[in-house]
Amino acid sequence: MVDEDSQSLPHNEAFSTSPMTARSGFLDTPSSDSKAEFAYSGGSLERLVFIIPAFFSILMISFVTFWGARLSPTLTVAFICCYISYGWVKGIHSALFALFVGIPRCHAYKKANWQELAKRADLQSPILERTLRPHGSMFKLGQSDLRTSSTGARKVNEGLTASFDSIVHVCVIPTYKEPLGTLRKTINTLRFQSCAREKLIVCIATESRDRDSPEKVRALLAEFGDSLLGFFYTSHVLTPGEAVGKSSNTAWAVRCVKHTLVNVWGFAEEDVLLTICDADTYFDPQFMDCLAYHHVQDPTPYNTTYQGAECFFPNIWAVPIIVRIKALIDSVGFLGQLSSPFSHPFPFAIYSQSLRTAVECGYWDVDIIPEDWHHFLKCWFRRNGNFRVVPIFLFMGNDAIEDDNWLAANRARYMQAKRHAWGAIDLAYIVCQYVKKMDSVPFRKVYKLFAHAAEHHISWTLYWITVMLGSLVSTLVNPELETFPFGIGLRKLAVLCFIPMMFATTMFMIGDFYIRFFLVNDRSHFEANAAPLWWQVLSQIQWLLMPVADLFFGSLAGLDAQLHMAFQPTMKYEVSTKVAKVVK
Repeated sequence: MVDEDSQSLPHNEAFSTSPMTARSGFLDTPSSDSKAEFAYSGGSLERLVFIIPAFFSILMISFVTFWGARLSPTLTVAFICCYISYGWVKGIHSALFALFVGIPRCHAYKKANWQELAKRADLQSPILERTLRPHGSMFKLGQSDLRTSSTGARKVNEGLTASFDSIVHVCVIPTYKEPLGTLRKTINTLRFQSCAREKLIVCIATESRDRDSPEKVRALLAEFGDSLLGFFYTSHVLTPGEAVGKSSNTAWAVRCVKHTLVNVWGFAEEDVLLTICDADTYFDPQFMDCLAYHHVQDPTPYNTTYQGAECFFPNIWAVPIIVRIKALIDSVGFLGQLSSPFSHPFPFAIYSQSLRTAVECGYWDVDIIPEDWHHFLKCWFRRNGNFRVVPIFLFMGNDAIEDDNWLAANRARYMQAKRHAWGAIDLAYIVCQYVKKMDSVPFRKVYKLFAHAAEHHISWTLYWITVMLGSLVSTLVNPELETFPFGIGLRKLAVLCFIPMMFATTMFMIGDFYIRFFLVNDRSHFEANAAPLWWQVLSQIQWLLMPVADLFFGSLAGLDAQLHMAFQPTMKYEVSTKVAKVVK
């Protein structure tokens, strides 16, 4: 309840000066102007598009393995060689931008003092203009700090420092049966945020099915409550039609947070920045201040989702070798995607946006499994295509999949990959939303969005299974391909086309070493260099298993998800296994 003496104070000050009992506890009342929203209605168009990913995947695989070789050997050879080349072009592109754009920006972001940048009008981040392209930053170096601007999304009539100081962060951590040790590590990195005591509220979003969650929350509150501005938790009760998972849990938690902060305490929606993360997320100490600085400098802050540079380095030497290889590829590759102006980055696992954006776009849909991409797409259509991802070049650590034994860890990683691949269901969402909003969203924008999503979920997902099967099996179906073309045969030609992939792999290796030794080496809960140096060097032979890792955790998991989606578009959510360790 709001203290009577606090009602005359500014809302942030009233909240921060209230006793901890008023700034913590159980939230069970959602905002009265909100409701649970569903993405899918079960229409015939949805059902048809659910089948399309599996249809094109089977068509592609059957072409390179059977009927293509019989129908046209020339076309088959051209397709397989071009597809192989597409892979190394994409790999070199990601590696180049990670090495020569992403890593320098991560250095600059790590060295910057984001609070000082916000407090002094004569300073400015040296790379912010490029990060916030094409509009640049709101407050320009050399201009008056006090200005009024209208960019269609935000009225600014106060200075940079005042705007920065008004921001309050709410970190929502959806959890279900996560070990207490894992949650302690995550909140420990939040406690050491440079603005934790003044600006950071943590909300643990639990599930009612987890009977142990109240006891865990009490332990966390007792340990970390005094280090934060606020500490709340929610308990989501699954209702008919909702999907088990992060999306429905997040939707309930944010609706309750909105009621408490906005309707009860009187915070402005524009002043609350939400960060949605996993239970095993390890933040850079300056992340929240860096996020707030970007937000107040962003000319379209309510048409934006902010994405950190996610990596899987914290426990990289504790996981099976093919799990490790996939984690390294994903970590360096994701940095390359965030850094490249030619990529279309989507939010992944840990992302931030204004509470106003979440409210105006209808919160999170409750019938969704992979919520990060889907929520971005929902906001994108609610904003009529005027929505984007702005990168935050600070590394956010997540644990790679670890389990009690080798087989269990690989199985758990496969199920995680299948859950990620389930995002192909959003191709149907894009199509159906465009049909509803074709008068307000340009076809060109929708086509580009669909093409990027389809490329990720179909063409890139099936890369290894297609090129490996194609180059091996086609020669059995049509012996002519043993010597066609040029008398060397398809298999040898495919090997020649793969040579540039060695260059891409080498750059990924360099990026992996550099990030671990110079960018995350001093981070809490990162055991990125736990192995002896001689073993780290010797183990680079592990990259020979890259095709195996991508085959199992990319192609096969993707095809499994697509076939499942085609025949039965519902999926059981399985929480990724976590191995709790002692917080140091």
